[in-house]
Amino acid sequence: MTAAGDLSAHVRGIFQPGAMYTFVGAGGKSTAMRAVAAILSAHGTRVRMTTTTRVGIAEFDGYPVAIARSVQDMMALCLDDEPVRLIVAGVLPAEAKYGGLALGLLSGLSLGEDLVLLVEGDGSRQRPLKVPTVREPVIPASTATVIAVLGASGFEGPIDERLCYNHRAALALLGKAAGTFEASAIAALVAHPAGYRRGVLPGMGFHVLVNQGDLVEKRPTAIEVLRILKETYGIRGSLVSLRQEVMYETTEL
Repeated sequence: MTAAGDLSAHVRGIFQPGAMYTFVGAGGKSTAMRAVAAILSAHGTRVRMTTTTRVGIAEFDGYPVAIARSVQDMMALCLDDEPVRLIVAGVLPAEAKYGGLALGLLSGLSLGEDLVLLVEGDGSRQRPLKVPTVREPVIPASTATVIAVLGASGFEGPIDERLCYNHRAALALLGKAAGTFEASAIAALVAHPAGYRRGVLPGMGFHVLVNQGDLVEKRPTAIEVLRILKETYGIRGSLVSLRQEVMYETTEL
């Protein structure tokens, strides 16, 4: 299967200036944020990235980083001319991570018409798939759309701790003692209000981003997941390779 669309145009169709977007899930959230930031900034949109949890310092190496301790700090950092900036609460040297912002610093922000704010709302401990714990994700109420990220490398594999963060909760939501990440199970976890849609409030958009589309053997399952999500649950999504900057399959925006 060859690339089926323009990733840059697709990203610009989803991420509109003047809005906040929160990334949840597993399999490439930080990579997705960086890719979206690169595309938007190349087309003249300023981008601010942040987190309500923690992100690895190495994952954002090379980006200007600023610390915000107040709403006034956030407003000033959103208004400056830097094309792309990471905003955090501080540095956690022992963990090699940046600390996340409190929700109060993200509430009621006035974003400029040429600015997009990208938020990482949970962690996954490097697994390709996950089900959130009761304490996550942390999604700001001003979020326009929640972007649920899934890593295709986990598709058709066992529902276990190697492939899925909080795998026992995944099995419980599916009503199984054991199982595999077949298309119907993945779609059910994405659509479940205690699964990938946990914390998505009424009025927020919800878009699924299946990453690692360059894994040829995983594409049939990925495409079936997207089909089930659209036809059964009314959820739209895209199959992409963020590493190769390619979009393989997408539903309508």
